[in-house]
Amino acid sequence: MSGPGGRRSMVEIRPLTSKRDVKAFWRAGLAAQGRDPNYAPPLLHELNVTITPRNTPFARANDGQAWTAFRDGEPVGRIYAVKNHAHLAAHGDATGQFGFLEAIDDDAVWEALFETAFGFLRGRGLTRVTGPYSASVNHECGLLVKGYGTPSTTHTNYAPPYYAARLEKLGFRPAKDIVGYEGDVNASRLPERVARARARWRGSRDLTLRSAVGPDAVAQINDVYNDGWSGNWGAVPVSIEEARFLAELAQPILPRDWTVIADWRGEPIGVLTMAPDVNQAIHDLGGRLAPFGWAKMLWRLKVSGLNRVRVPVIGVRRGWRGTRVGAMAAAALLADAVEKARKAGAERMEVSWMLKDNRNVINLVAGMPAELTKVWRIYEREL
Repeated sequence: MSGPGGRRSMVEIRPLTSKRDVKAFWRAGLAAQGRDPNYAPPLLHELNVTITPRNTPFARANDGQAWTAFRDGEPVGRIYAVKNHAHLAAHGDATGQFGFLEAIDDDAVWEALFETAFGFLRGRGLTRVTGPYSASVNHECGLLVKGYGTPSTTHTNYAPPYYAARLEKLGFRPAKDIVGYEGDVNASRLPERVARARARWRGSRDLTLRSAVGPDAVAQINDVYNDGWSGNWGAVPVSIEEARFLAELAQPILPRDWTVIADWRGEPIGVLTMAPDVNQAIHDLGGRLAPFGWAKMLWRLKVSGLNRVRVPVIGVRRGWRGTRVGAMAAAALLADAVEKARKAGAERMEVSWMLKDNRNVINLVAGMPAELTKVWRIYEREL
C-alpha cells in the first residue's frame, strides 16, 4: 500500500481494451473482497464473455469502457462506465451509468476510478450518473446496503459496508432501493392456497402454465418482460439479440422447466424465471473453472444439488396488473416455482430484485411466506 519511505505509491488507471486485460479486472475484485467468505468471486470465464469489449449485444449497441486501477503493478480496483442508448431513448435524461465496481478501502483508488469514469461520461455529453449497474438495469444492479454477513446468491452483488460509505463521500445520494425476500419452501403453503383459489375460480381453465421451451420461447419471454417492466422506475427494454445472448449464457445451469410462461386463453401474459444458487456451487473455486472447476460445478448443480434457489424475474403484462387474472397468474407462477424448488431438494428461495415500492409483488412474495433479507441501493449524482 505504501511506496519507498512510507509514502503511498501512485494509482494507475488502465483501460480494458482486449480479453488479455480481463484477468487483472477480475483480480481487482479478489483484492477488495477475496477474504470475505460471503463474497463469491465471479467466474473468470463468464467475465471474459461479458466484459471483453464488443463481445456482447449490449456492448456493441452502447458506448462503454472498463478500467482497472493498479498500485505497484497489482490490481486494486475496477469500474465500468456506459452511455446506454436504450436508456437515453427511453428516459431522455442525459444520464450515464457505472458498474462492475470493486475497490480496496482507499481514498486515492476510489477517487481515481470515479474521476476516470466521470470524465468518460462527461466527454459524451452526459450530465448525470447512476449505478451500480453491471452493465444495465436488466443485469446485476444495485449496491448491497442490507444483508451484510450472509452469502450472496447467484448474480447478485455482495459488498462490504465501506462501499456505500465511499460512494456517499464521493457525493452520491440514494436514488432507489431494490429488495430481496427469502423464505423456506418446505414451510410454504402457497401451492396449496393457490390450488384452492383456482378450484373456486371460474376462469381457472383459461389460465395455463407452460415451460418456456421451443424456438419462440425467448421472443415470448422478452416480449412479456419488456411490456410488464416498461412502467417501472428506470426501465429499459431488452433487445431480442441481448435476450438470446442471456438465454444462451444461462443455458448450462438453468433447468429447462424453470422458466415458465403464464397464458390467458393462449396469450402469454406472465413470466417467471428461477435459477439454482450457482454461488453455492462456485464459492470455493476462486472464480476458475479450469482444470477441474467445471466438473465440480456441474456435479453440485446436477447431482449433489443445492439448497437455495433464486427467482430473478416474476411479473405480468401491464394491462393485466390490478386484475384478478393478473394476480392469479403471478400467484400461480410463484406457487409452481415453490413446488419445483421442493422437488429439486432446495430449502430456501430468494426472490430478488423487486422495487421497494412494488407492493403487489412484495405482498405476494411475503405471503409465501418470506422475509426481507437484503436491500440493494442505486445511487445518483450530477456530473
